[in-house]
Amino acid sequence: MNRSRLGRLAWTASAIAVTSLAVNALTGVNIANANHLPADKVVASGSKIETTGAGEVDTLLQATMRTSSPTDLILAVSMECSIITDNVIAGGPDVESETADSRARVRIWVEVDGKIVPVTSVGGGTTTAPTAGNDTDKVTFCNRVFTRTVTDKEDPLDGIDGSRDYIETKDANAFNWLRLNMGSGIHKIVVKAEFTASATQGSMSKAYIGNRSLIVQPAKLANDASI
Repeated sequence: MNRSRLGRLAWTASAIAVTSLAVNALTGVNIANANHLPADKVVASGSKIETTGAGEVDTLLQATMRTSSPTDLILAVSMECSIITDNVIAGGPDVESETADSRARVRIWVEVDGKIVPVTSVGGGTTTAPTAGNDTDKVTFCNRVFTRTVTDKEDPLDGIDGSRDYIETKDANAFNWLRLNMGSGIHKIVVKAEFTASATQGSMSKAYIGNRSLIVQPAKLANDASI
């Protein structure tokens, strides 16, 4: 290849590079890595961060998606849920009866654009959005109530001996919500958890969430669909 030919190729490559830089400067968009959000595509979110809290509401997962109208959504939530209970009965020579109690619960729900997704709704495939859910649409993923009572039945009474029971379990659980009649636009989907725990003095209870995932799948249900 002669030098004139090489010169023309080099000039052409330089012109293309300059043009690309100019377009990026004017539009603020990187052509090779355009940030776009296609409509009606499956989205997913996951986390391995362990989350726990007593009397708290935490955000576990979140995702953003674009939908066209009308579109229904299948919201599949799966996660590890664990509860620890540690019941302690101190006992003593002057104690005739003693009860230890520990309990904990985790409830999960999904919100779309700040509104709770209901477990039941009517009218898939239309343009009418269902009524927002409420406290009854929160699903219990794990729950435990552990109570022990010890009584001194000896004669004469000489008090009760101490006892301690420790239980820790973990399960993977799942629940599917259906959000009917999503209007067109960009929507924020959030999975939340409510942790509650209580225990008598000296005992302990704790609930926590481990590995978890959220999968949102657009769907087209029948116009008269009833969930």
